[in-house]
Amino acid sequence: MKAKYKILEGISEKNLEHKDTTSLKWKRDVIDFFYDKNLKSCLEVGTCYGVTTKVLSSLFDSVDTIEFNEKRFARAKEYCNGIGNIEFILNNAYDVKTYDTLNQYYDVVVIDCMHLYDNVIFDINQALTRMNPDTGIYLVFDDYGHPEHPGVHRAVNEAIGAGLVVESEIGEPAGFTVNRTNGTKFTTTHQEGLILSYGVR
Repeated sequence: MKAKYKILEGISEKNLEHKDTTSLKWKRDVIDFFYDKNLKSCLEVGTCYGVTTKVLSSLFDSVDTIEFNEKRFARAKEYCNGIGNIEFILNNAYDVKTYDTLNQYYDVVVIDCMHLYDNVIFDINQALTRMNPDTGIYLVFDDYGHPEHPGVHRAVNEAIGAGLVVESEIGEPAGFTVNRTNGTKFTTTHQEGLILSYGVR
């Protein structure tokens, strides 16, 4: 395994025990895109169990990550135990007061929280308030092609229509099937994720 992918050792595929995380291809694509960009700061909206958080910690000097669910928050901290550049924030990502406690600027914001249209629009708008006007910002999305969460697809498309630039498709293509442990499954209808930018020079 190449050195830049070392962080992925021991992380299973989305089709196995980690149903709520991004696919390994999504993670590899994010690594490929950001590995040599030397960006400093990342905000993750929606920690979940910390699997993607751990990957982000290998790409940026600092990662702030917000999680509302106390059990997931505790599991994420345990999963990332020993990693010193992650700041775990137990708070509501949809309370504007939460953003008062964050850094003024981030180079990258990863959005993978509530998947309703209004929530994703809120995430995008809040992310753009964290943009350094001198350097711009990257927004990274998961579940763009999830058939059960069309609000993500709609919100991201509207952001593109409003001027955000598509930098890269990431993750599995349309047609990727995830088998859940309860016997149900879903198949993506569009690309798993996208990286957008705004104001990047």
